[in-house]
Amino acid sequence: MGAASFFLRAVIFLISSILIPPTTPHHDNISTISDGFVVHLIHRDSPSSPFYDPNLSTSDRAILAANRSIARLRYLNSHTSQSLVEDLSPKLIPEGFSYIMMYNVGSPPHLIYAVPDTGSGLIWHQCLPCRKCFEQTSPIFDPSKSSTYNTVPSDSPACEETWAFPCGSDEKDCCYMIEYGDGGTSTGGTLSSDAFAFEDSNQNKVDVGHLVFGCSDYTIGTFKGYEAGVVGLNRDPHSLVSQLKIKKFSYCMVIRDDQGSGSRMYFGSLSVLMGGQTPFLQGEHIYYYVTLLGISVGDEKAPFPDGIFDMTSEGGGFIVDSGSEFTVLRSEAFNLLVYMLSKVIRLPGKQYNSGRYRMCFEGSFDELDAAGPDITFHFDGADVMLTKQTTYIEAQEGLWCLAMLPSEGLEEMSLLGSFQQMNYYVGYDLDAGFISFAPVDCAAS
Repeated sequence: MGAASFFLRAVIFLISSILIPPTTPHHDNISTISDGFVVHLIHRDSPSSPFYDPNLSTSDRAILAANRSIARLRYLNSHTSQSLVEDLSPKLIPEGFSYIMMYNVGSPPHLIYAVPDTGSGLIWHQCLPCRKCFEQTSPIFDPSKSSTYNTVPSDSPACEETWAFPCGSDEKDCCYMIEYGDGGTSTGGTLSSDAFAFEDSNQNKVDVGHLVFGCSDYTIGTFKGYEAGVVGLNRDPHSLVSQLKIKKFSYCMVIRDDQGSGSRMYFGSLSVLMGGQTPFLQGEHIYYYVTLLGISVGDEKAPFPDGIFDMTSEGGGFIVDSGSEFTVLRSEAFNLLVYMLSKVIRLPGKQYNSGRYRMCFEGSFDELDAAGPDITFHFDGADVMLTKQTTYIEAQEGLWCLAMLPSEGLEEMSLLGSFQQMNYYVGYDLDAGFISFAPVDCAAS
């Protein structure tokens, strides 16, 4: 692992050197967001989402949500797999995301639907002219029409190494090619800089100045539809929070069936960091690893072996992830949790044959709500108690299933998905190194 750490440090150094190229305008209007800003988040299954398909049934949505969660786990695991330790290129996220955010890039502004991802670093979206682009429903950004667009120069040291390299007719531009861990999804293009403005819940534009991003003209794989790219939110120097020098951010996700004010992501001084605080691992970790001490069903704590959720030299660990739909637990822990729930919930069980759900009950939500105790995740310094609304999903009419999944062979890794984070302020303090959890009605906040 020593060699891998050395190479990872080298890549981070090289990446950071291209983020503020000497001839590229950058952070010009950082003062305009010094007091923080708020971005509207839309769940992909919400009627207000551009992805919404009214022809999908409740069962269809439940199946797709479970499949997205497993796809996401495989993606995360690809970053920590020993077999990929020498693959130092950044990775994309698969099509298995839960939320989208909107931003405008360029002058005049061009609207982009992107995926906010705490497990990614690079900001990128598709650009014209396309050599090969995935089918994007919304218009593709044309940099030639933006008066504020610039390319990152090829004299950056990073262009001579790893995934960045000189390109163009005179080799003055800097190009990249990055891959997703499934071996079949990749994107490439020109490292660029342009004016960015994010949209809040009132469709107001918040100018954040110039950002470095990947202008992708070649993308193949699992992306499709309205999403045009990714907004990375991890601690890499090329993520949104790193480029804006923002040390705090948070989000509040509404219950999926709630038609209230919508989910939001808060940056800077507007971030909400309340409630219990659990430290995340510092150092060269691209994900937000935390320590999960145990899980309780009511007052009974599951008898997991000590350290079952710890990160080891081979990988694994427990991740708080905004990109995953459902919580995924390593199979040993998941099976024990199901056993404990089966002892206390006295509703007719039923096999669900159309998806990945392993524990389902017949009846109304009110019957389920009264049938058993709540589940609590015990983190180091913070407890997260789930309600029935954030524990079970209606897989089909009258059939409620546990909205958690076993890891299916990826035995070391577990994660807390966005479904279980609903109705919580989840805050990230990058300086102090902790994640906070505070229960709240996100629709009314």
